[in-house]
Amino acid sequence: MNEVQQFLGDNLEVYVSGFVVVGGLIAYWLKAKQRKIPTDFPTDAAAPGVEAPAKISWTQRLSLGLDKSRSEVWGKIGNLFSGEKPSLDEIEEVLYTADLPTGLVQDLLTKLDKEGKGKSPNEIQSLVYQFMKDKMETVQKTNRVSDGAKSTKVIMIVGVNGAGKTTTIGKLATKLKSEGNKVIVGACDTFRAAAVDQLQVWCERAGVEMVRAKDGADPSGVAFDTVAKAYKENYDYCLIDTAGRLHTNVNLMEELTKTKRVMSKIDPQAPSEVLLVLDAITGQNALKQAQEFHKALQLTGIIFTKCDGSAKAGSAVGIVDSLKVPIKYIGVGESVDDLHLFDLELYLKTLVGLETT
Repeated sequence: MNEVQQFLGDNLEVYVSGFVVVGGLIAYWLKAKQRKIPTDFPTDAAAPGVEAPAKISWTQRLSLGLDKSRSEVWGKIGNLFSGEKPSLDEIEEVLYTADLPTGLVQDLLTKLDKEGKGKSPNEIQSLVYQFMKDKMETVQKTNRVSDGAKSTKVIMIVGVNGAGKTTTIGKLATKLKSEGNKVIVGACDTFRAAAVDQLQVWCERAGVEMVRAKDGADPSGVAFDTVAKAYKENYDYCLIDTAGRLHTNVNLMEELTKTKRVMSKIDPQAPSEVLLVLDAITGQNALKQAQEFHKALQLTGIIFTKCDGSAKAGSAVGIVDSLKVPIKYIGVGESVDDLHLFDLELYLKTLVGLETT
């Protein structure tokens, strides 16, 4: 008996705490039941009595995405150069932090020195805008993913790991499907099951068919089967995903050229587009990536992703000017609505802080 009393005495605090917790849970349950508190709150709708947030336009999304680049880099140039003593040295320093290639930095400084003295900050911003537009406009006139042709359009999408390629393909498939197109996706990243699973989720949400093979299957074989099915069943768009790879890996780059070559056996014109997904945050390294992929695959366009946060956006000008390859799409966030056709005038005006119409 003494041992039992001793045991109860030693553990009294534990028992009391347990009773308090259980009692509290019972009391909460009784109150919740009495007040009829719902347990299945809607996940996609606004809470009762709360107005759903207004859907923002693409112009607003782009402005929010480029806000940091504009305030820290491009929007400062007018104030730095205007006034009695314009400072080219300060502007040069700012431009080198903007991921603009050295040659373009010097060209822009020369233009400002010749044409910018005595002008207002807004006029200086207009000079910067016009300089970048002149470097990109001729190339960007070819910025068309859909050419109105009724035949199947095959789009091969490539990029390094981490650039946002899989997500971008999912968004693009969703957009094309929402425009009334019949879309099929070939999951050729056969060595990363997680990437294929992620892409399949996107395709299922969009109502888009996806062709996948067993893990470790030949990627070019998946591409061939997908393109063959797309032509046979009259799909409007056939998107070919590829495994992310470093542009410096010769063997992996050769695998991409093989995949491209195999598709041409179905149709000599396939793929009609080869798009490189580039992470804008990688800065000047993005130009090197583009050069290597272009050398191997003859790119027809760029998809510029993650143009928000710390991206300074100068590399976009350098890539288009150097490779003569247009930017087709731009991404500024994670949702489907954050991927959009690239509008040069809107992009540059938003970047330097000029009014858009």
